[in-house]
Amino acid sequence: MAHPGDVPALAPDPAQTALETQALLALGRLDGALGAARPRAQRLLAGQLLRAQLIAALRQEGHQFTDPRFHAWCAGLVTLSDAPLRDLRAPRAVCEAILTELAHSSWAPLAALAARFSAALLAPQDHEGSTPDAETGHAAAHSLVTAARDLIAALEPSPLPLPALAQLHRALGGHIRFAPPERAPVPISLGALRLTVERAALPSPRWALEMLWGEHWRAAGLVAHALPFPGLIRLDALRPDAEPGETHIIVATTLRAVAQNLFNQLGEAEQRARRIEELQPGRRRTSRAPALLELLAGFGPLRSAQIETLLGATRLGVRAMLAALDDIGVLERTTLAGVRLYAVDLGARPPPDVIAPAAGFAFSSAALGEYDAAMAGIEALLARSGGSSGESEDDD
Repeated sequence: MAHPGDVPALAPDPAQTALETQALLALGRLDGALGAARPRAQRLLAGQLLRAQLIAALRQEGHQFTDPRFHAWCAGLVTLSDAPLRDLRAPRAVCEAILTELAHSSWAPLAALAARFSAALLAPQDHEGSTPDAETGHAAAHSLVTAARDLIAALEPSPLPLPALAQLHRALGGHIRFAPPERAPVPISLGALRLTVERAALPSPRWALEMLWGEHWRAAGLVAHALPFPGLIRLDALRPDAEPGETHIIVATTLRAVAQNLFNQLGEAEQRARRIEELQPGRRRTSRAPALLELLAGFGPLRSAQIETLLGATRLGVRAMLAALDDIGVLERTTLAGVRLYAVDLGARPPPDVIAPAAGFAFSSAALGEYDAAMAGIEALLARSGGSSGESEDDD
């Protein structure tokens, strides 16, 4: 029996329910498709994700650069930015911390590439004077990863992805290392003149949480593959004046967008994998040119010294691989500081003697079985959350 003081339960917002259902479907579709993807497509996606995680982290830290500048910096040819670092965290140290962590990823393609890339990162050494505290840049970056791991481990177990993600947002909002920064007064001296100015604190290093979150979902049995999710955390969801419903919508919208973007990247990786098979670089069975083509198509431009490290090849061996890619017309070169960076254009038309098989692609029956099993799992999640897979998705 209802009592006069009882507050009636609010009916679920249909628009919010539909949005949350779409977010869960996008996550389930991504996880299922990844299990069904061919190994080469997974390795290509791993290259794209590794680059995306490194770039996202550096930009969240406040570093300003273009994508070509990032690749030249990784190759040791330029600084990451022409602007002084001032109080920003050391960029190479941040990347080293990410590579160290991802080398232990439970998703094998990413772990293998990150482990190899740790030795292939030729970026200039950081100046310790650029670090904002008493720690070295290396220690400061690794302490962020440790803090992120501890924050995630302290969360209450959740049987559904979206409540877990909402809980993560609430936890980081009150965390000393990850909460959105606030401006603070800082005294400065200009000769005999003493002033107090407001200076923004370091940006929230949410990249560490986004990098580890996939492992949390995997440990909870919510996904089968632990991916990094750059861009998953939205600081505007932490506004003090935000309504609970508004926060849920921001979190669900972001998950849907991030999962859909990763699904699209996987689709592109499948197309690139098929294109590599069509091009057949290096006709001999012992040729490693396909491995180089895969590496450049996934991560992006590299110099010869990096390729030697990543593929465990000699300088002459790398030259032979590059020549094979040049023969089929896909190799691109850029020269910086007298050093060449190599990239590939899979859309280039091959010479007439390179015969491509007929178009068409289909997943194997085993891969489709894995996909169906993953989608059955997400249907169970939807059933537990009260959603319905029959909701249509937005066109955007």
